[in-house]
Amino acid sequence: MTKGCLLMSCFILLTGCWDSKEVQSINFITGIGIDYADNHYIAYAQLIDFSSIAKQEGPTSREASDIWVGRGEGTTLSMAINDLYQTSQQQTLWTHVKAIVLSKNALDGRLEDIFNTLLHSGQMRYTPWIYGTDHNIPEVLSSSALLNQSPQTIELFEPIKLYKQQSTFEPIRLHQLLDGFREPASVILLPSISNKNQTWFNGKKAPPLVKMDGFYVISNGKNQGKVAGKEADGTRFVNYDHVYQYPLYIYKNGAKTPELTLRLNNPKTTIKARKERDGVIFDLQTSVKSSIVEEHGPPWSLHSMERDAEKQIESEIRDTFEKTKSRKIDSYGLVEHLYRHDLALWRQVSKRANPIERFKLGKVEVKVDILNASTYKYNE
Repeated sequence: MTKGCLLMSCFILLTGCWDSKEVQSINFITGIGIDYADNHYIAYAQLIDFSSIAKQEGPTSREASDIWVGRGEGTTLSMAINDLYQTSQQQTLWTHVKAIVLSKNALDGRLEDIFNTLLHSGQMRYTPWIYGTDHNIPEVLSSSALLNQSPQTIELFEPIKLYKQQSTFEPIRLHQLLDGFREPASVILLPSISNKNQTWFNGKKAPPLVKMDGFYVISNGKNQGKVAGKEADGTRFVNYDHVYQYPLYIYKNGAKTPELTLRLNNPKTTIKARKERDGVIFDLQTSVKSSIVEEHGPPWSLHSMERDAEKQIESEIRDTFEKTKSRKIDSYGLVEHLYRHDLALWRQVSKRANPIERFKLGKVEVKVDILNASTYKYNE
């Protein structure tokens, strides 16, 4: 009996989890937005109602109140973040941040300050996805999900799944941006996002949905500019880390309907630089694997399919180079290529304010291999 009483008294002395808190009593920030205007920072914090997500067993109707966006201002970023706490009502944690969205103004000369502040907090991880935008940040952070799914499933937080299905603009994480941020001549393609939706409708409503619409070229910690639409196509073959699959539409004789659709994957490009007078010429060799998705018109031989695809890819590579060069944007990372492979030549060209102005493309050799031709028999 005495031993039993002694054991019970020991249990009473155990502290247990007296200071634990329920998930609904903590503000878990899931997304951050940062803007800079009128010489001060604006920090946006996205909160998602985890308690409502935990209670539902499947898709249910989702009210707009399930997503809250806070706004704080200050002459420094830390002051703007502290301003968020004034009316947060309860403890706020940054350990669950999955996405960071930076405005164009924030990208223009404020990156060093932003990263120093965010990472010195000790709570921020290096794994959030990071984006730039020229759209309204609160609207981007308030984007919807299809079929009333959890907001945690939108592309803002899980971009790699969609990128594997169609490799349009390559997503990157914070640590990937930081890896090359302070290196000389480094080029980072920071994906740009919007919330403009003209594709999916719920009745007559077109809810705001996250969409990647281009990329910002970051070099030496500064934003060179945004590249979007067709202007970005050639970069996919030259300066993406990995392309899982992407459609190539081949048109003939100015037709509006493509006569051939290929699915491209895993393009690889080697670059060789050679000095010419006071400039540099770059020769490119690109190889890409593909498969046939759709064919119209008279039967083609595999050889003619591959040749037409090669011509189109070469055209896209040259077109992107010329258009970005005219805007003094190095989306192919050619200055970085010189830095890593020809340091002496890099030192020569880097003395100029805009070295890309004296860059030219020489040979652009493209090799397309069609790995499968479906079940049809083609003439060789």
